Amino acid sequence: MSEENKYILEVKDLHTSFFTDAGEVKAVNGISFNLEPGKTLGIVGESGSGKSVTAYSIMQILAETGKITGGEVRFHGEDITKWNSKQMQKFRGEKCSIIFQDPMTSLNPVFTVGSQLIEAILLHTDKNKKEAWARAVEMLTLVGVNEPESRMKQYPHELSGGMRQRVMIAMALVCEPDILIADEPTTALDVTIQAQILELMKELQKKTHMGIIFITHNLGVVARYAEKVQVVYAGRLVEGGTAEDIFQRTCHPYTKGL
Repeated sequence: MSEENKYILEVKDLHTSFFTDAGEVKAVNGISFNLEPGKTLGIVGESGSGKSVTAYSIMQILAETGKITGGEVRFHGEDITKWNSKQMQKFRGEKCSIIFQDPMTSLNPVFTVGSQLIEAILLHTDKNKKEAWARAVEMLTLVGVNEPESRMKQYPHELSGGMRQRVMIAMALVCEPDILIADEPTTALDVTIQAQILELMKELQKKTHMGIIFITHNLGVVARYAEKVQVVYAGRLVEGGTAEDIFQRTCHPYTKGL
């Protein structure tokens, strides 16, 4: 496999700014990294360092004032920053999914869990309604949701935080994307559920060979689950390498501080 084709995702010198009344705010300032299939890349930094904006730039789901101002995002060698909205819609969900920090902002409160899962399946696959229902139940079972058939008929507010987060993961993985971006996916959960969910993501990765970008400020999680780590500070990469390099041979004072 050539060096070029070895990566599913290549982010090259990415710049993202927000244009406000007070002027331009540079949120991401020349970030570059690669993601291999079946591998996990950890992006680490404290709140406001530009980690999430990097993820939203890849998915092109920035707020209205946000704009990619430079660089490339290559998916299997194609620069997706040049794609139109239809191509991007296909990319999101089918090729690349994201799990957000807060499941309540990502799940629609007025629709049942089942209808939201089924909608995602119908949108991105050629399954019919009956097959979509079966796939949704199978996915909820896989992410450890008990009594999945009855959960399908419930609304998000009727579920606990841990259960909602599992539904979010089921929704992100239901179309078996090539890339999963996990943006602090376990922040709101207690430690035992955190561990279960991380193990689950690792298991699913083994099955589907997807690449995972794991965004977090928790170095312990990254040390355990990521092969490569990038440390972000004020929108720039300050250090990157294998997890072993970062933890055994830390160079940058910011990383040491983390």
